[in-house]
Amino acid sequence: MEEESRKRKERLARMRQGRDSSDTVEESVSGVVEETVAKHQREAEQQQEIDIEAIAPKRADWDLKRDLQRRLDALQPQNEAAVTQLIRRRFQENDAKMETT
Repeated sequence: MEEESRKRKERLARMRQGRDSSDTVEESVSGVVEETVAKHQREAEQQQEIDIEAIAPKRADWDLKRDLQRRLDALQPQNEAAVTQLIRRRFQENDAKMETT
């Protein structure tokens, strides 16, 4: 922005000194139009980057964890019972092998 301001001041100084008196209005305005368009494009890109960052969650799977936690809590006792049953079967199989030998 400082550079744009400096350029405008230089143009105004030249116009006041009469150096740009041969330029037409279109020629003197064309630079301003290009600068303005470029400035608005930069601002739009910055705004778009900010919006994307603001929308994106910090953790992508937070909603999955929230929704699945209730189901996992309900399955936890069943899981523990199944593991206990598998361990008992293994002990029974080992005991049966020990008795046969």
